[in-house]
Amino acid sequence: MLWLCIRLPQLAREALAANTRAAMESTMERLAAWAYQWSSQVSYHLSDPPLLWLELGASHRLFGGYAALMTRLEAGLTQLGYQHACALAPSAHGAALLTQLERQRCVYTRAQLRLRLEPLPLRLLELPSEITDALHSAGLRSIGQLLRLPATAIARRFGPQTSVYLRRLLGQQSDPRPSWQLPPTYHARCEFGCELRDTTAMLFPLQRLLLEFQGYLRGRDCAVQRFTLRLEHYRHPASELIIGLSAPGREAAQFLQLVRERLHDLVLPAAVSGLALEAHEFTSPSVVQADFFGSNAQQLQQLQLLLDRLRARLGTDHVQGLQPEADYRPERAWSFAPPATTQHDHNGVAQDQQPARPCFLTTDLQRVAPPARLLSGPERIESGWWDRADAARDYYIAEGQDGARLWVFRDLSNGGWYLQGLWT
Repeated sequence: MLWLCIRLPQLAREALAANTRAAMESTMERLAAWAYQWSSQVSYHLSDPPLLWLELGASHRLFGGYAALMTRLEAGLTQLGYQHACALAPSAHGAALLTQLERQRCVYTRAQLRLRLEPLPLRLLELPSEITDALHSAGLRSIGQLLRLPATAIARRFGPQTSVYLRRLLGQQSDPRPSWQLPPTYHARCEFGCELRDTTAMLFPLQRLLLEFQGYLRGRDCAVQRFTLRLEHYRHPASELIIGLSAPGREAAQFLQLVRERLHDLVLPAAVSGLALEAHEFTSPSVVQADFFGSNAQQLQQLQLLLDRLRARLGTDHVQGLQPEADYRPERAWSFAPPATTQHDHNGVAQDQQPARPCFLTTDLQRVAPPARLLSGPERIESGWWDRADAARDYYIAEGQDGARLWVFRDLSNGGWYLQGLWT
């Protein structure tokens, strides 16, 4: 086993400024969820500063080796805006100790770990101050001098807990620690140190929340089609934004685009004191694969992103698609539906075998004068006897006085001519 330890001094200063331990614990919970995308064994300790451990021995090959994995991890922490120090060692205690050093913080075997620890001062050990003072009184100055003493002598003079700690430090004894588990639903919250009245000022904490949410989704290998963002106010109900996607997603950049569109025209009822993000329903991620000769899958994904942005900016009810209905009457052969971005076939009917239809249909049938020139037709449509709206019509493609191409029909019940649609 190889443990990566992440020391987070910035969190200790933020918790001290906020004067609350709950804020630090909430942040560590979010970071643990984010780190789960890299390892299935994650644990943390609310020390000063807090520490986060990931076991990388079982997952490093999935990410191209230890060096590549650590590079991606550190880049992710930097993107989140956290100051950090990372170290890698075959023991959790050893990795935590190496995070205090300026260089050579990665060792891969227990022999390398011992060689790296021996010249270091005793003050770096996680031992009670009275034991450290007793070691100094005994003339010991370095960790190597302590390790060269017999284990029985150390246990007899400085207590068995000291001997156990040293064996765990060197990776010679198991070091059981509670493994953090991903919750079935996601809830994250951050509180600001001051009230914000401009949505632009919320973009950095919002981006951090969404990046942590992305890590949670990747750790569970799932996606989300809807999540809720709450803007909290003092002495006022929270403003709630429900962010919906046309297809399941898990990329923070996509989420941020949609949230920014929603915030663009949002009028805040009061200053914002905190943000909360919740998601309760998850699904399998949509996998986009390009075909060999084209990029239809990528174009489909771009269309989905465009629809999501339009719906976020204009509102869900203002962006609609069309779907066919089982009716021969043109004005009743379609209805509004949520916009679909999947590709449909034509039920085996070739496009050139279908009757020509205009792109624009009139909402109200307009009676017109008999056309001077008919280009094609007639095409008879008789339907509607079951709903008392019988239709018996002969349809023609005609040419108007201005040269426009019209779709007209002659009503067989009264002989009148009506405009059904036109080509633009």
